[in-house]
Amino acid sequence: MPENIYEARMAGCTLGGALSVACFIPGAVAVVHAPQGCVHQTFSMLHAMANESEVWTVPEILVSNIGDREVIFGGEERLSATLDEAAAKNPDLILVVTSCVPETIGDDCGAVCARHPYADRIVYVPTSGFLGGSAKDGENAVLAALARRAPVADLIPGTVALVGEKNLESEADQNYAEVERLLARLGLRITIRFCRNCNYATLMQLGTAACFILRDERAADAGRIIGERFGRPVIPEFPRGLSGCLAFLRATGAACGVAEERICAAVAEETAYQELMLSKFSNLSGKTIFLGAEPFAGTTAVAREAAARLGMQERADGFLIRLPFYLPIGTAGVEKMLYLWRRAVNNG
Repeated sequence: MPENIYEARMAGCTLGGALSVACFIPGAVAVVHAPQGCVHQTFSMLHAMANESEVWTVPEILVSNIGDREVIFGGEERLSATLDEAAAKNPDLILVVTSCVPETIGDDCGAVCARHPYADRIVYVPTSGFLGGSAKDGENAVLAALARRAPVADLIPGTVALVGEKNLESEADQNYAEVERLLARLGLRITIRFCRNCNYATLMQLGTAACFILRDERAADAGRIIGERFGRPVIPEFPRGLSGCLAFLRATGAACGVAEERICAAVAEETAYQELMLSKFSNLSGKTIFLGAEPFAGTTAVAREAAARLGMQERADGFLIRLPFYLPIGTAGVEKMLYLWRRAVNNG
């Protein structure tokens, strides 16, 4: 059970979090053992987020449609029939997630999945709706379940896997490009975005990565399991802000066994790159500003660092600067934020 039920309800249940990962894997079918209403509500939310993110893929979701009869007599037959329906599509993978109801009535979903003829392609994730925690717990549960399915393999030197990118995140590709740019300074390349737009065969190569980089602390539980399973280092988050870039280069380079000379060169190159970027905004120097409300934890710290580097002053009576509704990742994220600042100050 989550420590704070109110917070879990406000953030969404495990089923919603699980589906946000499970139902966007190419070649996979998501089977939801739940009443129709649970999935309708979650799918409506995902559909709205997909439109906002301009994602036009319609995920393959089948619902067991538990009703009054199943609540009284058990829903295992309904789950088995829905698995038959999914198997008829001959998918690479069937991901099974559950709502509160199967957990409450005591359905042995794991046993149903294990004895199904398609069992070798079924991954069962007991999410249990609000009984299982929050949306974050659901996301981690699916990531961990898929990681446990991936075989332990010899690492490929110089490769990195990203873990926990959101399928419906508007800034995802920009953030990816920035992380990719920074890793290139170290001679590293990204091979897997676990689970963003990865088919089953690609997901199963997770164990070949020399290092895992989490999107943020939201994927920490899955990151711990992945690190332990494959015995590889885990970087806890994408680089935040200017100094965060340099720290990221040092930590990732060391984790991947990059030569110290190469790491120092990468840090020096990025430092010079940041100075050049900041020089574009020299007209902001000396401006007095007041930072608005923080939409994401960590945004204020990134903003204050950038303001200090530009010689800006922060005061309660300063020009109100609205912080971006995203966490600025890397130097590129800061540059985008400063463009918005300059426009606001000039137009003010």
